[in-house]
Amino acid sequence: MRGNRWRLAFALDTGGSPNTDDQDSPEGVNGGLGRTRLGTIVRAAARQLMEKLNATRKNFPMKIFLLLLGFYTANALATILGQTGDWDVLVAGVVVAAIEGIGMLMYRKPFTMPVGRLQSLVVMVNYWKAGVCLGLFVDAFKLGS
Repeated sequence: MRGNRWRLAFALDTGGSPNTDDQDSPEGVNGGLGRTRLGTIVRAAARQLMEKLNATRKNFPMKIFLLLLGFYTANALATILGQTGDWDVLVAGVVVAAIEGIGMLMYRKPFTMPVGRLQSLVVMVNYWKAGVCLGLFVDAFKLGS
């Protein structure tokens, strides 16, 4: 069991050698950078980029759905509730409070929220919030033209 190493499945995996140790790799494998500081920085940046790409791929259809649902919600709020003009201030206050509350839950430091379902729920609601912000941004352009 000790000899078996778990290997991360990268989004752009070329199926090459699983050996990532710097001491065992020959000079030519690292694209001419060898064991220089620049080579280490480039490899670390590439590894972080691949980890972020793989994290983005998780639940991708749900993220797109929530983004579009937020866009639809913003259009509905701006169209239906803003039609009479009586509810504009109240709706704007509720939307700003919801956006700031979700942002506080998502981006507070240090992140003390328990890892699991609650954290993934906050992340998914953040995608809905992004759709609402995008929808309100597009509606502002429609009003300006």
